[in-house]
Amino acid sequence: MMRRFFRAALTAFALASPSIASPSIAAQVREPRISLDSATSSAPHVADLPASAFRNANGSPRLRDDQYAFVRRRIVPLLEKWSRDDRLAIAPAYITALILKESGGDSLAVSYAPALGLAQLTANADSDMRLMVTEYHFQWMAPEVNRWPRAAAVRSPTATAAAIHSLLARGAVTSRTEFLFAPESSARAALFWVRLLENKWTTAFWPGGDGPAARAKLNGGRPLTQHQMFDLVTVSYNRGYIEVKALVDRYGADWVSHLSELTGGQAEAADYLERVRAYTTLLQAH
Repeated sequence: MMRRFFRAALTAFALASPSIASPSIAAQVREPRISLDSATSSAPHVADLPASAFRNANGSPRLRDDQYAFVRRRIVPLLEKWSRDDRLAIAPAYITALILKESGGDSLAVSYAPALGLAQLTANADSDMRLMVTEYHFQWMAPEVNRWPRAAAVRSPTATAAAIHSLLARGAVTSRTEFLFAPESSARAALFWVRLLENKWTTAFWPGGDGPAARAKLNGGRPLTQHQMFDLVTVSYNRGYIEVKALVDRYGADWVSHLSELTGGQAEAADYLERVRAYTTLLQAH
């Protein structure tokens, strides 16, 4: 049985004004997805820019030259390759932008959350991902996801950033024992997680489910615009889809104006969204 899906051009979120994504008929059963607009590029590439092109909101440099060079050399070619997988089809410029904002290219980064590694995923996000890939449409991800090594010490509910830094310094945890500290696996996990978050906001079935409500709240029941999808997926990656859902339910189309509620009145979430959009714009190859 055929079903409908829309192609949302993720890089266009940062570059164009919102527009309704055009539905098309799928040749086989498959779920909606974030994908590249075929009119933009059939073989997407990430623009090669100097590290100095990327700035924090206050204008200070975002990246160290050596860490950015590592991302360009080791990670970007993989993201470009993976974007051509029709099951994912997520713009490599977008994932690169997320990584640069999240960790600055530091594969051993640990945040206060604690979020870990290049893509700054948390143990909770990883647990969600392992559960979501048991669903039929995403079972193809499961063998790879379940094969990644996981260190119990960094996944304990009591693990702090300081404790994890100590484990890394002593060699008790390494990229061989925890996949989030392995750059390639961390980037791959970010790609999978973005794909699963997109599903959260576009479908009515688990592991999605928020699609109908999001369309009703944000766009009068019509398909979400490219701009709306960018905002939903990006802030969900940073703050969690449950918190984003609460804002959407409360404020509808004006939810982005209330991002400070996610960070105790601070501008962190709004800054994150703005920076990822700016970096995606810079990295979109022309």
